[in-house]
Amino acid sequence: MDARLTRAEAAYLLPLPTTPELERARALRLEAAEARQAALTRAAERALARLGDALFGWVRRARIRAELASLSDRELADIGLTRGEIDRMTDQVEPTPEPEPRPAQRPAGIAVPRPA
Repeated sequence: MDARLTRAEAAYLLPLPTTPELERARALRLEAAEARQAALTRAAERALARLGDALFGWVRRARIRAELASLSDRELADIGLTRGEIDRMTDQVEPTPEPEPRPAQRPAGIAVPRPA
């Protein structure tokens, strides 16, 4: 049994020599993976929010409808509504908009790779 490593075995066991270009490429891949994960998380959160609004938004709309129905005709006229418009207005209630996600930012010092 020979205890010495062959060159092929050493290539698998020993770390590769690193250059600044390889380090930048590795950092860029890591940032891209993190940005992708963050984007997937945001998309899942938005999908769950839309699903929750579809399932439970009727509670909010019913509450708004009841509050508007409790107002007098004079108070409704003050806000520009009539009794006949209450149902139409509550069906058009939009969920509160969520803030726009910021675009992913490139880490400082990493150049944009240009195709050759």
